[in-house]
Amino acid sequence: MGIAVSPKFGYQVPSIIAFDESISSLIYNSGSNLTDDFMILMSMYGREIVWLALIVFMSIFAGWKGKKIAVIIVISFLIIIPLNTLFKNLFERNRPPVERLEIHIPEKTDFAYPSGHASIVAAGALTLIILFRREKELAFTIILACEAALVCISRIYVGDHHFFDVIGGALLGAGIALLSISLSRYLDPIMTGVSYEWNLWHHFQLYIAYQGLYNSLHGGWCSQLDH
Repeated sequence: MGIAVSPKFGYQVPSIIAFDESISSLIYNSGSNLTDDFMILMSMYGREIVWLALIVFMSIFAGWKGKKIAVIIVISFLIIIPLNTLFKNLFERNRPPVERLEIHIPEKTDFAYPSGHASIVAAGALTLIILFRREKELAFTIILACEAALVCISRIYVGDHHFFDVIGGALLGAGIALLSISLSRYLDPIMTGVSYEWNLWHHFQLYIAYQGLYNSLHGGWCSQLDH
């Protein structure tokens, strides 16, 4: 897809470019005062704030399963970030030449394809859809998947990306997420070892604290009582 939309290689497909621009214009021109602020919020903070908060939440409150999912998402993100930069510099597709005076967001100076926002949120959403979908988990996952979709749409809405920039980014993120999930079985021995060592250290600390309390009671208060 990148070759078909990139001006660098000379293989642009006019029909694909026309379709890309028509869908992008449809979303971009759908703007109104009612949705501008919300879309700007999703575009600027829907990736960083929401998905970093999710990683913290899953690590602390979702048990062993949540910790593993958080690690998988972090691994996916760490792979996606350099890959996204590599592909942007490879395909060299410029940002859309549009400007809306009522939308005030920092101007992007890097290339457009693929969308980094779409890559990140798609990887996180797909990981949750596959690994966090039991009855009590499903509503949480659906909410985050919808949030990811809104982030993708918002990137077109504010004029930072074309439609296929977002599609390419989502496909990149989904592919890396599937790779990370397929390799996640190798995480179990590592995480089990870390958890075991942490539990040993935790029990050692409890033992030291207990001994300190015991010695204080019996060496301090009890000796004073004996006298």
